[in-house]
Amino acid sequence: MKKRLIRAGIVAGVVLTFISLLMSCYSVKTGEVAIISNWGKISRIDTEGLNFKIPIVQAKKTMVVRDQIYDFNQMSVSTKDMQSIILDLTVQSSISDPEKLYRRFRGLHETNFIIPRTKEVVQASISKYTIEEFVSKRQELSRMIFQDLKDDFEEYGLAVSNVSIVNHDFSMEYEKAIEAKKVAEQTVERSRFEQEKFRVEAENKVKLAEYQLKEKELQAKANQVEAESLSPLLLKKLTIEKWDGKLPQVNGAGSNTLIDINTK
Repeated sequence: MKKRLIRAGIVAGVVLTFISLLMSCYSVKTGEVAIISNWGKISRIDTEGLNFKIPIVQAKKTMVVRDQIYDFNQMSVSTKDMQSIILDLTVQSSISDPEKLYRRFRGLHETNFIIPRTKEVVQASISKYTIEEFVSKRQELSRMIFQDLKDDFEEYGLAVSNVSIVNHDFSMEYEKAIEAKKVAEQTVERSRFEQEKFRVEAENKVKLAEYQLKEKELQAKANQVEAESLSPLLLKKLTIEKWDGKLPQVNGAGSNTLIDINTK
C-alpha cells in the first residue's frame, strides 16, 4: 500500500512538472513581443522565438509591434467656416517602444490613446482651413496631420509611418451652394465671353473702316499722280503705240488721214 502511494506521488509529481514546463514554455510570433511581469511589475520584454517564464509568478501579455492600419470611417469634422465634412482616414503605425507604451496604457493603447487622439488631431488640423482650402490643399493637410500624430505618438512609444485621407463627403447644404456657385460662375464667364466677342468685333469693324479709308486715300493719291504725269506729248505717244497702221476709213473735205504728232 505504501509503495502504491509513493508511486502515485511520483506520477503526480511528474505530471505537475510536465504541466509546469508546458505553462513555462511559450512562443512569440514574428512582429510581436511578450511583456513579462512578476506579480504585476514588468520584468522584461521577450521577442520572437521560444521563451520561458515562471508559472504563477510571472504573467505574459502579447503585443503586436509590426505596422498596423487603423481605419477611421465616417469621421465627422468641421472646417474653419463651420462646414461639415465626413472623412474616411487611415493611420499606419507600429510600436517602437513596447515597454513604454505598456507602462502607460497597460495594453489599452488603441482605445485609450490612438483612436481618441487621432480624432482630436484631425479635427484641430481641419479647423484651420475653410472648406474650399480643404479641397485644394488636401495633400498639405494630410502632411500636417501626419506630422502632428507622429510627434504625439512618438512620446508614448508609437511610430506613425503614414496618414491618408482616402475619402470625404460634404454636407447637402454645401453641395447645393457649390452647385449654385458653379452656375453663377458659368453665367459670369458666358457674359464675359459675349462682351469680349462684342469688343473684338467692334475693334475689327473700326480697323476695317480705317483700312478702307486708307485704301481710298492711297488710290486717290495714285490717280492724282497718274493724272499729273499724262502730258499731251505722252498721250500722243501712247496713241501712236496703239495705232495698228490702218488709216481711218473716213471721207470728207475736212478729213485728215494722218496723225498729228506736233506738240503745241
